[in-house]
Amino acid sequence: MTLGFLFAISLPALVAALFLLAVIERFARGKTKGTPMATAGIGELGATFEAGKREEIEFRKEERQLRDEEGDGAPPRSRVDLDGGTAVLKVPSQRVPD
Repeated sequence: MTLGFLFAISLPALVAALFLLAVIERFARGKTKGTPMATAGIGELGATFEAGKREEIEFRKEERQLRDEEGDGAPPRSRVDLDGGTAVLKVPSQRVPD
C-alpha cells in the first residue's frame, strides 16, 4: 500500500474532500435554497463522533416532514386576514349556572 492510498482512505482525506466540496458548491450554487451536499456530509461526519447529533439530525428531518396547518391546536373561533387588514373574533357565549 502506498502512502497516497492510505491518506485517501483516512479521516483527514474525508474532511479535506468535504471542505473542497463546500468551496466548490459555494461558488457554483451561489445563494440558492436547499441544503448543500457538503453541509449534509459534515453533519453526518459530526454524527459519527457525537452521541446526540444523530438524534438531532433525525428530529430535524421529521420536523421538516410534518405539515403545519393553519389553526392547529387552537379552536376555530377566530380568523385574522393580514392582507385584508381584518380580524374576526367569535367569543363563546357565557353559560349562566342554573
